[in-house]
Amino acid sequence: MNSVVIYGSHFGNTKKVAEAIATGLRPCGDVQVFSADEAPSLLPTGTDLLIVGGPTEGFRMTAPVSRFLERLDPRTVDGRAAAVFDTRVRPRWWLLGYAGSGIAKKLRGMGAHLVAPVQGFFVEGEIDEQAGRYPVLESGELERAAGWARSMASLVAANEPAHV
Repeated sequence: MNSVVIYGSHFGNTKKVAEAIATGLRPCGDVQVFSADEAPSLLPTGTDLLIVGGPTEGFRMTAPVSRFLERLDPRTVDGRAAAVFDTRVRPRWWLLGYAGSGIAKKLRGMGAHLVAPVQGFFVEGEIDEQAGRYPVLESGELERAAGWARSMASLVAANEPAHV
């Protein structure tokens, strides 16, 4: 199976999740990982699974992920299996949205078949640039990301219908 993982990352957490996802996919076949700024507009020929993710900022996806999705050629996405993830803080009553929702909507609009609901990976901590403090991944999230990737690969390998 050939997989492509594309991510946007602001503080490095989403990049770490993308790398853990790639680690989970490697036993199943070839994996290419790209940052959203460096990702090609055409998916490589033979891509079986596309995974796209980014951090949630301002209740939506970041500009690099949005720009990638705008330049991604829909012809290379149409009919392809896809999965979406984001990094986010734990839900609070005032949170209005996550990056993954917008990413999933864009991919569906291009004809991708999402094989599972959007998966969120959790960060904790506040941003304090003066003190050099930034959110970090909660303990166990990288292992959870690798396991999630293995389950995505199993769904694609079994040619399961999309769940969403």
